[in-house]
Amino acid sequence: MITMLIVGTTAAGCSPAPKSLLAVERTSTGRARVLIAPCPGYKAQVISAFSSGGTVEYKRWSIINDAMGGSLDSVELFSAPPGWSVTRSDLNELKDGGEYTVVLNGGSNGYGLDGEITFTPDRFGALKAGEVIARDGKGSKTVKRADFMKKDAERCTPK
Repeated sequence: MITMLIVGTTAAGCSPAPKSLLAVERTSTGRARVLIAPCPGYKAQVISAFSSGGTVEYKRWSIINDAMGGSLDSVELFSAPPGWSVTRSDLNELKDGGEYTVVLNGGSNGYGLDGEITFTPDRFGALKAGEVIARDGKGSKTVKRADFMKKDAERCTPK
């Protein structure tokens, strides 16, 4: 009788975290501006911000793209750019003690492509000129604005 032992090997590894489609920067006047990464053909449809934790009450601010066309590379929180309408506005400022999440819904070439970033007012207030908060896996990190705005086809491809 012949006994055979077959041992299989399995390769395991972690794929790199997807690159962020969305970032938050501090304007020269101290307001929050959401940046959308450059993706050819991308159309943003809805942008929402909401309080998501800490000691602040849940509130939300949302805008929708009325024209459903054209590209948008940034929007100042709590202001609707031309061609967009405010659909909810009980959140109108970032308060200490809270955590905030911004969500972007949109698409490219017929495929959905969304983004999300969570941050605290403390982290936002610590941003220096030329820095943004961008998603890094399940968390976030501070990166150079120029690095975030570099074109990257991988992050622009729906998964």
